[in-house]
Amino acid sequence: MPRETAPPPSPAGHPVVGHAPAFARDPFGFVSDAVESVGGRFVMNLLGREIYVLADPTDIETALLDRESFAKLEDFRIAFGDALLSVEGEQWRRQRHAMEGFFSPQRIRDHADTIREVTERHTDAWEPGQRIELDSEMRQLALENLFEVVLGHSLSDEEFDELATAAHALNLWFKPRSWVLPHWVPTPARYRFRQGAAELRSWAESLLSRTGPGPADESLLSALVALRDDPSTAFDQEEILDQVVGMLFAGHETTALAMTYALHQLGRNGDVAERVAREIDDAVEGTPALSTVRDLSVLDDVIDETLRLFPPVHAIPRVTTTEVSLGEHTIPRDTEVLLAVWNLHRDGRFYDDPETFRPERWVDTTPRERGYEYVPFGAGPRICIGRHFARLEMKLALVTVLRRYRIEAPESVSVTPQMTSQPSGTVPLKLRPREDA
Repeated sequence: MPRETAPPPSPAGHPVVGHAPAFARDPFGFVSDAVESVGGRFVMNLLGREIYVLADPTDIETALLDRESFAKLEDFRIAFGDALLSVEGEQWRRQRHAMEGFFSPQRIRDHADTIREVTERHTDAWEPGQRIELDSEMRQLALENLFEVVLGHSLSDEEFDELATAAHALNLWFKPRSWVLPHWVPTPARYRFRQGAAELRSWAESLLSRTGPGPADESLLSALVALRDDPSTAFDQEEILDQVVGMLFAGHETTALAMTYALHQLGRNGDVAERVAREIDDAVEGTPALSTVRDLSVLDDVIDETLRLFPPVHAIPRVTTTEVSLGEHTIPRDTEVLLAVWNLHRDGRFYDDPETFRPERWVDTTPRERGYEYVPFGAGPRICIGRHFARLEMKLALVTVLRRYRIEAPESVSVTPQMTSQPSGTVPLKLRPREDA
């Protein structure tokens, strides 16, 4: 006889509203409490809308590898149209194939000098004794690198500010107090999201109008324009426009957050910052070169730990295209599924002292060895196409800052989950000259 299955359990909630108040108030805390009470696979009820939450490595592995059964939500098309971030099937394969060469490890390494130069130019404006808003500075730095390396354009400071504001607004679609409500309910967050999406699309149209076709060894933007203008490809103007919108958001937002949290944690943990600074001093003489920063093991541990404790993508939403069996439980077709990356990375079942920033935990293990307990870039066929670019940019940014400054973070940071893991407020960082260390 076939084995009977049932839906996963559900934590205690309220009549009618279900878990919406608790989730809207503290999404990470709610999921953590639910995992503790009913396990790493459970059903969340948001005003009658059932969402299946997966917080165990084996389930997350299944969901990330089986892209036929676990598709992307329509929410992504609302934000990015037919960008690589949101499409499925043959369209996704065609887009991924067209873009992945530009983001290969070798191609990204070829751009190391440009990334370093942009980073040094940006930090030249800082002064010892200054108190900077780290989140804003890293967002601009990441945008500058995106434009110089990927898009082949330069912008003024005013243009960067306008673009960063528009891109940042796309986070608001997933703002918890808004996301728990039906999509048709107007909220201030959704209004600002739609306004930002329109402005970002206008930016994309402007960039395309200023870009001519070129070979793939120039900018990715030129390569995309060439695809659009080649009648033998299936790319049209709207699809290329959607790619640019997706790049304007995803190409800088997550990296900016990772750099923000890494520098903040180093500013809160002076002993770790000094170990990294000594390692850099021992390895790097004169202008940092890729060959000298590639094997900075302590710095690599800091980056791995930052991405564990503060994954820029805190959750991966999916929707089932068919009925799916996970162990003794069944997920119906057309059901929203949330892969709880943030909670997975901070789960005491998989990590000792999980809420503490401890880069030394990576000395005797690697992200690969942790498998699906560690998925800051996703995994499987849809693993983040820009992951090599992000890690290199992080490494060069940290090397540049720590060679110049002793840093102090006077305040702790709290995170609010939107589309990405956003700091709840500004993140101040105080700069001191290295000779004071």
